Formats: sequence, C-alpha cells, structure tokens
Amino acid sequence: MKKYYYMASLNRVRSISNAGLTPQNDDSKHFANKEKNKISFSEGMVGAVALYANFQKCYDEVKTGKSENIPEEVKVAIQKSESLEEYLGGEGVFFLFDGTDIENEKNFMSGSAEESILPEDLSVCLLKNTDTNEVSYSRFDIIKYMMAKVPAESITYSGKDNLDTDKATANIQAVVKSYTKKHEKEINVYKYGNYTMETIPVREFCEQYLAQKTSNLTGRSIGESTMELLKDVEAVQMMENILDRDVRGIELERESAKEMDKIREKKDNQ
Repeated sequence: MKKYYYMASLNRVRSISNAGLTPQNDDSKHFANKEKNKISFSEGMVGAVALYANFQKCYDEVKTGKSENIPEEVKVAIQKSESLEEYLGGEGVFFLFDGTDIENEKNFMSGSAEESILPEDLSVCLLKNTDTNEVSYSRFDIIKYMMAKVPAESITYSGKDNLDTDKATANIQAVVKSYTKKHEKEINVYKYGNYTMETIPVREFCEQYLAQKTSNLTGRSIGESTMELLKDVEAVQMMENILDRDVRGIELERESAKEMDKIREKKDNQ
C-alpha cells in the first residue's frame, strides 16, 4: 500500500464520507492558487510532515509581511486569523488512502491528481495513547506524532517541479528542523510516550463519533499525561545535574585540600 494523506477540517468530514474526495469538494486551505479539477494529498508521513512545516513557514511569512507571491484573499484570511490552526479551519482529521495507482503530478508533499477517491477507500487516522486508552482524531495531535517519527534528515525532496533536488531537499529539511525545534516539547510527547496510529473507515467514524458522540474519541490533545511525565523527567534531570554539580564541588574541595597538605608537607620538610 502506498500511503497518501489528506487533511480536512472536521466540518467537511461528513460530505467527504458521502461523496468521497473529489476535485469539487477538495477546498482545503492553500497558500497559492489550487489547480482546478485536481485533488491534493501528501505522500506518506514524510510528505505530510514536510507540507505542514512548510504551511507554518508560509503562514509566518505572510503574517509578518515577508511574503508577496500570495493571493490577496489568502493574505486577508491569514491576517484575520490568530494561528495556523485557526486559518486551516480549526479541528480536523487526517484521511488515509492507497495511492498505488495514482499518478502524482506535482511533488511528494503537495501532490496533485485528477482521480477522485471513493468513500469506501478513505479512512480516518486515529492516535491512541496505549497507557490511558484515550483516542484522538485531531490532525494537530497526529501531525506532531508524525514529526516524532520522521527525522528532518530522512526527508528527500521528490517531484515533477524540475527543481534542483539537492537544494530542495536541504531547504525542506531546514524548514522541518525549524518547526520541530520550536515545537520540541509538544513533539516529545509523542516521541517518548506510548502512542500508536490506527485507522477507521470514514463512514464508521461518522457513525461512531459525529452521529452519536458516545465513543472515547476526542479532538483534544491526548498528550497531557505524557507531558506531565516529561516534566517529571526534566525535574529529575535537573536534580541530577544539581547533585552532579555538588558532588563535583566536593571533589574539587578535597583535591584542593590535598594540594594544600602537600604544600605544607613540602614546607615542613624544608
């Protein structure tokens, strides 16, 4: 299976479960003019990570007035928003589908194709905390989980853009490194915690959560318990550093005392 991922806001999930992913209902947020009659996607976790980090870079540049080659309506929407998450439409999900027979006309992170994906071929990604059994559909939880699994150095640019592959690879690796550095604590939740990613058919997701809201699925972050654990680990590390420093101080005092004894002994012998 060739895993392709697609992000969508939560209010679009039901329509996609009915009609599938089509060029007509692919109204996801873009930072440039989207090609008509095409669907968009990312190739694997690597593509999804690269796309999201690049989204953050573009968002920050527009927000600070450093980007000019952006449609005016995009600029206005970004300036009105408080964060990238808000600009993207708030809470949402990651769809997964098999891209084995799909020809990607662009690149690995911002793929494009004319095919439509049937509802029965679409699944929603779920993130499970195996310690608490909490399950989240949040795309913002899931992208951080992906970043914990995909080191920036492992990303290699590929596409039909006629770009210099080495330069494009170095550029996107730098973008991802910048994002992961700024969000290190959030990503470490999923790097060091016990999490697994699962999937559920989109129609089943709608029936179990959107219709009844009786399951343990949640759109909020499920990393609080792991974050508390990481805080405990940090506290222990800080205490260990203090103890190491104190022990080293005692050792230095002892060494200094020995040196003084040697000096005194030498003077007495003279």
